[in-house]
Amino acid sequence: MEPSSKPYAVLAVAVPAAATIIAWALGWSMFQIFFVAIVMFCCIPIVCMGLCQWMHGNGYRFLNLGIDWSTKKDKESREIASRWGKWIVIGTIVLALACAFITYNLIVGLLLMGLSIVLMVAPIFKGLSKGSPLPSWSKGTRIAVVAVALVLAVVPFMYIVGGGMGTTESVDVSVGDDSFTVKAPFFDHTFSYDEVDDCQFMYPFDKGKRVMGYHSGTISSGHYNNSLFGDYELAAYTQVEACIVVSVDGEIYAFNQDTDELTTDVYDELIKKLDGY
Repeated sequence: MEPSSKPYAVLAVAVPAAATIIAWALGWSMFQIFFVAIVMFCCIPIVCMGLCQWMHGNGYRFLNLGIDWSTKKDKESREIASRWGKWIVIGTIVLALACAFITYNLIVGLLLMGLSIVLMVAPIFKGLSKGSPLPSWSKGTRIAVVAVALVLAVVPFMYIVGGGMGTTESVDVSVGDDSFTVKAPFFDHTFSYDEVDDCQFMYPFDKGKRVMGYHSGTISSGHYNNSLFGDYELAAYTQVEACIVVSVDGEIYAFNQDTDELTTDVYDELIKKLDGY
């Protein structure tokens, strides 16, 4: 390992470890702590590798670009690595953000993931072996750029996962004049009353098995499958047995509140609204 690579190697371990410890210290759920650990230990080392390549051109042999590095001069190889490193950093920051968003809105999260992939392969559009001069910044500027990149990779992710856009441990139902909205991890839908084909109160409701989504001792949400409906979407408190089940365009959606009584109250309110359509 080149001497200039060592600080980045330390950061690649220290930053995700610190993020995980902070999540634990703040009393986040086990799902949140585990999610932080997985994403940070995957993304931050890539960000650090990209920064090292961008700043110093190190590790160009790890770039599997189909380039015969033995035919390149060291300076040329480092310039190629520097160009790729910059886009790897930007793309991975967006990827971390995508991982956070996917717990709130699957479509937005997937779109951001697609954008991150495009950004990371952006250098292809100008040629695999095209390089760019290494940044001629002072040591202080390099440190500042590294700090900003790591802050952008960590802080927005932690803010969203930690509940900055609404807690991941709740099912939020908003009943309006023309529609109602249900939000939970992996579930964010607004239903117009005139598109609801059927609305039922079911107790007890068999949530079935998770296909893709979120599950904790408090919340179960996302795509589930049960014997009654097959594949359907769920936004429910795990320990609450009652559920409101609505059918929209042949798709089934089920949700509840944190007690059977509150679920009944929401159901009664929805029925009054639906009776007017």
